Amino acid sequence: MTMFEEEEIEKILKAGKIVRAVREAAPKLVFEGARAIDICNGVESEVRRLGGEPAFPCNVSIDEVGAHYTSPPGDRTVIPPMSLVKVDIGAHIDGFLADSAVTVSVGSEHEEMIGVAEGALARGIQAVKINGPISEVGAVVEKYVRSMGFRPIRNLTGHQIAPYTVHAGVSIPNVSEGPGGFGGRFQPWSIYALEPFVTLPDARGIIQEGRLGNILHLAKLKKPKDAGQRALFEHIYGRYRTLPFARRWLDGKPGAEVAEAMLAGRALYEYPTLVEASHKPIAQAEHTLLTTDREVLIIT
Repeated sequence: MTMFEEEEIEKILKAGKIVRAVREAAPKLVFEGARAIDICNGVESEVRRLGGEPAFPCNVSIDEVGAHYTSPPGDRTVIPPMSLVKVDIGAHIDGFLADSAVTVSVGSEHEEMIGVAEGALARGIQAVKINGPISEVGAVVEKYVRSMGFRPIRNLTGHQIAPYTVHAGVSIPNVSEGPGGFGGRFQPWSIYALEPFVTLPDARGIIQEGRLGNILHLAKLKKPKDAGQRALFEHIYGRYRTLPFARRWLDGKPGAEVAEAMLAGRALYEYPTLVEASHKPIAQAEHTLLTTDREVLIIT
């Protein structure tokens, strides 16, 4: 990636600052009996109050759900006792985005996993070297997690970030080797999110697709011929471009009812939730990094 313009770097750093502030405040929203929709709305409102826009809907993933659940309109999901709750937060400024996550224990007997995920993240960040191998992160993360008596999730990874693109094609592993291996090197003037996921030692340590999670994105950028679908397409592209958005963000918008037809026609894609295959709880920690030609900056 070529060097960012100074104005673009300012936007990246501002997005990171917003996410950092919201990440620090988010745990106060998570408690037994709290409504998931209140957590989502609270996080997203704070991102906007601080001058950004959500880069994706706030994810509130409970216990064995690793990612990709956000509240639909009228969601009645509440935080149960003795649970681990992952809150995944993103913010962007004109498409330049940052991404971070925190796990909150609500009386969980597996609270220790939070510290292990955070420790794995810290060690993974230390392993990031400009022009260094991406695979080194996975080796470091897996070694640490297993040394602490837990298991990393094999098929959940970190990712490169690009303008208006949360997952930009490069995966950052949490294990020493994945299917086909993890090649490539960390490039200067790039943005990466590292996010170890930790589960119990007797878990399968892989995720599988669960029910749909109410998070959508435009899968086709060609305007639909149908007038109703075209109006909704223009609304979505004008507000979110290629970034993920929530079903509840469409609630009450003109033409929102045609979203189902767009999903059926594959003009829209809905992300499934990602669930640990043996239904064991998961802890997650995540930060976004900006590489320059000389250093690696933690921006969240």
